[in-house]
Amino acid sequence: MDEEAAGVVKQIFEMFVGGMSKHAITQHLNETGVISPGAYKREKGLNYNANMGKGFHPLWTSVGVDVILRHRVYIGDMVQGKHRVKSYKIHVTEKVAEDEWFIKEGTHEAIISREVYDRAQELLKLNTRTAPKQKQLYLFSGFLKCADCGKAMARSEVKGNVYYRCTTYASQSKTACTIHSIKHHRLEAGALHAVQYMVNLALSYTSMVALINTAPERKSQAAKLNAAVLAKEKELDKVLRYKQLVYEDWKDGEINREDYHRMAKDYEEQAARVRDVLSTMRAERDRAERGIDTDNPFLATFRKYENIDRLTREVLVELVDSIKVYEGGDISVSFKYSDEMRRVNEYIGLNTQGQDMRKAG
Repeated sequence: MDEEAAGVVKQIFEMFVGGMSKHAITQHLNETGVISPGAYKREKGLNYNANMGKGFHPLWTSVGVDVILRHRVYIGDMVQGKHRVKSYKIHVTEKVAEDEWFIKEGTHEAIISREVYDRAQELLKLNTRTAPKQKQLYLFSGFLKCADCGKAMARSEVKGNVYYRCTTYASQSKTACTIHSIKHHRLEAGALHAVQYMVNLALSYTSMVALINTAPERKSQAAKLNAAVLAKEKELDKVLRYKQLVYEDWKDGEINREDYHRMAKDYEEQAARVRDVLSTMRAERDRAERGIDTDNPFLATFRKYENIDRLTREVLVELVDSIKVYEGGDISVSFKYSDEMRRVNEYIGLNTQGQDMRKAG
């Protein structure tokens, strides 16, 4: 791909991640005279077969923009096996499920960073339709769900006020769900407050993690856990050894078959209980030894928005999975990086039990 074509691809990704819809991008490309893929192929003498007159210049389409936004070739990956021949006799092909594609990463130089590409894929999963004359996507497009029926929330504007309400109630059946109405300004204020809370939590956790990682107590805690694991392993070995001795006593005729089975069963039950405890202790020890640093994805991502005072599409796409709206106007926000946040929380709890962490603030 030459520099000009690469520049067009970059422009498309930048516009889409920046909040423009695919339809608006298509219009912009055509109105500014950017050469389309079809015209590019014809100009380069590539195999482009279309029933068009000599003077006709193919235009951009939303489908073409969508194809570019989804193609992994622009992040340096090779993708094969998207289609397979269904019938060799009549030359029919069929699409192959994405999880069956052959993908090899880093086979050539990337045009788009993986971060930008991943952001675009997140946006593509959302309902990103716009109003007929709207070029920018609405702030909450694709994020809102009814907390009861799970359907999307519909946007409407009445006398200058923007509302959201359940699409089941609005379009299908008023008996199947309730209205779940909420004003835009209330929704935006609530979502912003939730984001700010998580940002402050990430900042607080960052300070605590940094303090833990510089304290000698962390290594001491890991050492104590390791010692406890070793002691429990010895206990398991002891139980298993006793079980083996019981077997040898039976073989030597010192105990009867009934006593052997009873005693062997008791030792096996003891061993099972010790194994369960040992599994938990090993997991705790491994977490303590592995640790958490301040570059943890949850901490690093939310810290970027330390001084956030308004919501944007970029913020929502990066931080939020979905927003549920309840009857009465309450909301709950589901955030990304929840597993990473749980790891940080467990790490702090494990390393601060019985310790004074007031210096973290």
